[in-house]
Amino acid sequence: MGFISLFKRMKKPITDYYGLIFKCPVGSEMTHCKYKKIRKLPLSERLTYFNALTEPEQYEMIENHQVCLSVREKKSLFHESQ
Repeated sequence: MGFISLFKRMKKPITDYYGLIFKCPVGSEMTHCKYKKIRKLPLSERLTYFNALTEPEQYEMIENHQVCLSVREKKSLFHESQ
């Protein structure tokens, strides 16, 4: 089962992820961050841009965030255990 189908089954609303268009929850965003382009827009345009994406595009961005977050957390845990 792919992430998108799992995400849809959980019925977690996309609006729960709107905060990502304003700031990276980890602090510094990665160079490959899918939200980087949106975060460069004026505040008034960010929500409009994100809502104009298709649902699969929105889910893809959320999935990319989840993967990035997971990788960064693993790196952080590994680094702290050294």
